[in-house]
Amino acid sequence: MLQTRWLTFGVAWLILLAGYYRLLAVPNRTPAQRVTVFTSLGYLMVVAWLVFAPVGLILPDSYKALSYFYMVPYNLHPFVHVDPEFLANILLTGPLGVYCYLWRPHWSWWQVALAGLVPGLVIESAQFASDWLVHTLRVVDIDDVITNWAGLVLGYVVVWGLDHTPLRTLIKPFRLR
Repeated sequence: MLQTRWLTFGVAWLILLAGYYRLLAVPNRTPAQRVTVFTSLGYLMVVAWLVFAPVGLILPDSYKALSYFYMVPYNLHPFVHVDPEFLANILLTGPLGVYCYLWRPHWSWWQVALAGLVPGLVIESAQFASDWLVHTLRVVDIDDVITNWAGLVLGYVVVWGLDHTPLRTLIKPFRLR
């Protein structure tokens, strides 16, 4: 029997597939652009699995002062304890910054900064809602929002920097605009 805790994960995958249906149907894409579209879909599906699939055991971060809202643990105190999860979250969303550059290479700095907030806010809000509704055993953490922002911005800036070097000839075919 399907556990209700998997509901958020299934909904996330359905939203991704529905959103990408239109992108996959564009007829005039080059093979390199198709690589960008398909690998970004694969990347987002893996991210959805990592952040929305239920965990087996709840192991709350004992070193963090967690608060609870209807049995949903959350942390609103940033940078209380820096651990390897900080780097993991930056590495998790770094590729998203790369894809943002390949999709929108001419964003201004404030557009990149605002776009960087979206993944963390969406992930943590969805984790909060899913834990509240079907008890997925996730901790909502402000540190994750901050590190997800840093990862996206860092990924975007790295590819932007590489695109202003002789490596531009390698990057340009994968850009969608």
